[in-house]
Amino acid sequence: SSGAALDWVRFNVPRWAARGGEAVLTCQFDLADDLLYSVKWYKSGREFYRFVPAEKPPQTHFPFPGVTVDTEQSDEQQVALKGVNLDTAGRYKCEVLTEAPLFKTLVRSALLTVYELPDGNPEVIGGQHQYRPGETVNLTCQAPRSIPATTLTWYINDQQAPQDYLVEYKVPPDAEGRVASRLGLQFKAREWHFPEGRLTFRCAAVLHRLYKKDALHEGVVAPPDPLSLGHDASGSGEVEKQLMVLLMTGATCLLHFTLT
Repeated sequence: SSGAALDWVRFNVPRWAARGGEAVLTCQFDLADDLLYSVKWYKSGREFYRFVPAEKPPQTHFPFPGVTVDTEQSDEQQVALKGVNLDTAGRYKCEVLTEAPLFKTLVRSALLTVYELPDGNPEVIGGQHQYRPGETVNLTCQAPRSIPATTLTWYINDQQAPQDYLVEYKVPPDAEGRVASRLGLQFKAREWHFPEGRLTFRCAAVLHRLYKKDALHEGVVAPPDPLSLGHDASGSGEVEKQLMVLLMTGATCLLHFTLT
């Protein structure tokens, strides 16, 4: 023996696997001067696949919810799973064991998460084309159902919206386990919200590195009401009365000046 040690070449469990797709789990090792006794794969502590060169056939797989082994694509270096579903998610462990007398062992594990991307883009619901300072802005961002739910973030004029502007909504999953995301934005518009007379909104929907889409909305500052000086929301009738009084006062003064 040269004294070389059993060691890893490559171990990989995909962090993300698409629902309905495949997942290939890799367990590559260097035996050095040793002989392989077995490679075993476990999910959540329970064995579902083994490869023992001395046995005929060398492959054995065991029934396990969510774990369907594609034996044609599996060997001592990898195990391929097909028909990925929600039950496929979990912790996977590979155990490599050499022959007697030393029975050297390598063990590594990693977590696999199942995802389903949203079928479409997020959208902004509500909103106006014009806003006045003092008005309440009320918008809702909604992203299609996915596994897990997308994370939504609101931006106002490219600045992340403060927490106290946000309205959280809880959406129950459908029968397939998919969840829609919904996040409201509610605040009172102020003068400083309108740089260059515009108010822009962006809702970013993100599912880790797998999906990133934006929904946009824009409003402009409403032109001032020509009759708004000195009047409130009760209407323009009061303003008209005040204008009539001013006109009558002016006419009386002019008549008095003419007579004198």
